[in-house]
Amino acid sequence: MMDDSDSDSPPGKSDELDYSKIPADFPRPEVAGAISGYQPKLLLTSRQGKFYTPGCTPPELYSRWDRCEDIAQQLATKALESKRGKRAGMLEVEILDQYLLRLIATRWTSEPEARFVIRRVAQILGWPSPPSAHP
Repeated sequence: MMDDSDSDSPPGKSDELDYSKIPADFPRPEVAGAISGYQPKLLLTSRQGKFYTPGCTPPELYSRWDRCEDIAQQLATKALESKRGKRAGMLEVEILDQYLLRLIATRWTSEPEARFVIRRVAQILGWPSPPSAHP
């Protein structure tokens, strides 16, 4: 079991406030770990007296969500410019499908996070969310 300190929270923000900003549909990392032995075991991280699966402490989730939100804001701007320009004849769903494939290829996020980002871009722009962006 790992123990995280308080120093990994975003500067000037409380964990509770930050954690409450993370949408319920924001993807959590899949835990792929094993500990040897006969009895079943559960991988957990301890933080401030609470237990979390690895990668799911409030500061870790906030950091990943904040990065995804930043990417979504940038892609929303680009998608709107694209729709007004060279992709004027394309459906919004088709534009977002292309952005999803490119975002996955960059590996800036995990694949589930990339799908979340595209759903968020659609929400920001008021566009329909492509089926490929749903789990």
